[in-house]
Amino acid sequence: MENNSNNIFVNTSFDIDILKIVFRRNWYWILLIAFLLLAAAFVYLRYTKPVYESKMLIQISNEDQGADVLDFKNLNDEISISREIELLRSEYLFEKALSKLDLKISYYAQGDVLTEKRYKQNNFYVENYVVKDSSILNKPIFISNSNGNIDISLSHVNQRYNWKVEPGKLLETPFFQLEINVPSIHSFSADLESNTLYFEFNELEGLTQRYLTDLEVKSVDVQAKTIEISYQNHNARLAQDITEAIGRAFFRYDEDFKKESAENVLNFISLQLDSLKRELNNSKDSIMNFQRRENLPDPENLSSSISNKLEKYRFDLYDLEEELRTLNLISRRLEQNPESLDIYKLIPELIGKSYEGSLNLQVKELHELLETKEDLSYKVTPENEMIKKIDSRIENRIVNINKIIDALKDRLNDKISVVKKEIRSNDDLYFELPKKEMELSRLKNIQNLNEKYYTLLTEKQVLYSISNAGYASSNKILNKASISNTPISPKRSLIYGAALFLSFAFGFALLFLRYLTFNEINQLPELQKLLPDNVSVLGSLPNVGHKMEHSKMLVNDSPKSMVSEAFRTIRTNLSFVKNNARTIAVTSSISGEGKTFVTLNLAGILAMSGKKVIVLDLDMRKPKIHEGFDALNDIGMSNLLVEQTKISETIKSSSLKNLDFITAGPIPPNPSELILGSAFKKILEELKDNYDVILIDNPPIGIVSDGVNVLAMVDLPIYVFKANYSKRFFVNKLKEVASLKEIKKLSIILNGVKLSKTNYGYGYGYYEDESKKSFFNQLKRK
Repeated sequence: MENNSNNIFVNTSFDIDILKIVFRRNWYWILLIAFLLLAAAFVYLRYTKPVYESKMLIQISNEDQGADVLDFKNLNDEISISREIELLRSEYLFEKALSKLDLKISYYAQGDVLTEKRYKQNNFYVENYVVKDSSILNKPIFISNSNGNIDISLSHVNQRYNWKVEPGKLLETPFFQLEINVPSIHSFSADLESNTLYFEFNELEGLTQRYLTDLEVKSVDVQAKTIEISYQNHNARLAQDITEAIGRAFFRYDEDFKKESAENVLNFISLQLDSLKRELNNSKDSIMNFQRRENLPDPENLSSSISNKLEKYRFDLYDLEEELRTLNLISRRLEQNPESLDIYKLIPELIGKSYEGSLNLQVKELHELLETKEDLSYKVTPENEMIKKIDSRIENRIVNINKIIDALKDRLNDKISVVKKEIRSNDDLYFELPKKEMELSRLKNIQNLNEKYYTLLTEKQVLYSISNAGYASSNKILNKASISNTPISPKRSLIYGAALFLSFAFGFALLFLRYLTFNEINQLPELQKLLPDNVSVLGSLPNVGHKMEHSKMLVNDSPKSMVSEAFRTIRTNLSFVKNNARTIAVTSSISGEGKTFVTLNLAGILAMSGKKVIVLDLDMRKPKIHEGFDALNDIGMSNLLVEQTKISETIKSSSLKNLDFITAGPIPPNPSELILGSAFKKILEELKDNYDVILIDNPPIGIVSDGVNVLAMVDLPIYVFKANYSKRFFVNKLKEVASLKEIKKLSIILNGVKLSKTNYGYGYGYYEDESKKSFFNQLKRK
């Protein structure tokens, strides 16, 4: 146990007696705190809307069965799970999902405290509606029942509108038209008795902003490309429907987007084939007309050798020029936007080219680097080292591709020059042929070129058609959108558990704080632990069960009571402390600790032993001795100390033999100076000649200091504490007095100790059994 200069005690050691006292006085606080917290938890759960959660688990992947059959690379771009998560979180996709649900009208049931938003569980429905004035969107339109008709009311622009309509009949207003369908008029009427029903026309954009905040999309496993979509709402069914709608909208969008690229290529090829088909038909018609007109049914035999050569060289020239054109196209694409992900669209152009192997791998690796960079951009900033390294690799890859293209261009130009030279040489030979044969040969060459180009485009069209037809989004739903009747918030068991935990925590914290700051003296053993070694203990006095208006002498009225027995014990102990003490002063720290009660009854018990005793009331600020003897305080110690009267004139006799007393007398303005004067010592000496014991009711020394001098004058000073009233830091004043050399044989008495029947074996009821006190009496005592 520790204390400081501010008289604050802190219990640092464990004391089971103090713990019992603290618990007995404060146990009801634990119950009260528990009741309040549990009541708060009940109110919170009663008036808090539950939140339900629906979850869906999907797996992201692409499969192209056409590409597998034809054994070529899937033309669709590989997916990025981060990109797909951002799409699922986007307002664009969320708005598409909500547009598929029946959310254009919201239904509400307003109770006394909470307002419930209903979804697919209402007692009325709005059908065939048309909103004419958009200013009424998101405004409540109230509905009620009146003699079989439906009353509809709307507050708009500080004006209230009311309409009546029969169920199932069309209502036309300046703001809207609608029909009210009531499946069960009985349920509808019962619902109106306990709730106020209304509905709102919703704006889709406003709904998107309102609902989007409760959506959560997260990656579950990056390697497996699994994504969890979860949505929270006060309505479990609505949460499930929104989750399912988001999944469906994502699958539709993903499939449409992935097919769009192949569709564009197919459209381009179709246009080219239509143009070539017309050119090819024209070529055939030109040859037929020329042969018929010039009568050349079989001119090839005339110049078969030269014709075959020219045909071969022209085909070679076309192939070389086509390859050169493709290289120029790739070069331009790289110059315009070298880091575009559309670079994968160049891959079909390389099919069948002589340099397909050298460039195809380079373009694929460039595309993979661009995809890697895009994926990283969702996670890191452009200043990240990984981004910089990938940018460097992309730049190197583009440089390598340009170098390859330049080398291929040079090689093709050389080949073209050689082929053109051979063509010119064979053309010179043809000048020797008849003009008609040459014209026919020219027409056939044009026809062959058109046929070859037409065949090439037809093959590409087949490839893309098969790839596009074989593509199917293989995004899978691993777990369907769940629906649960158990809310995720608030959790009843958690709330009640927290309330119980906090109630016991606060309750025991209060007990612990009260234990640490316990500052009362209750039992004699507690007081003995605080006393200095040079202070003796005379004993303790039991609490008097009945309330007294002022201190009284009880030992003569109830000689066999526990109080009387306690004073007899103290009388016996006096002889051990100071045998034949002539002067005894009784004091305390503050008023109310029972020093007057101890003085009166100690004087009585001494007088009952045959000693002649006189009591002096020196507490001239608050005199009480005259009240204990039912006497007047007209003359007394104040008169003696100023030598206005004689001792014999102030002495009064009590009803008890051998016991006299002198009251305090009129209250003087300077009691300290009177007590410290020489007159008081003379009075003591004179009284010693006529009395065996002089008992002095001293002023409280915790309030005034004049009583300390009186303690130094007497043979036996007694310091009184009161159980459940005196504070522990009062012992500090006792220690100060005990440390004075002038004061010797200082003793203490503990007054007002609570006793039970087991503490004492007999008595006449002057005790108080605290265990039988009612709860409210204990509260009153606090």
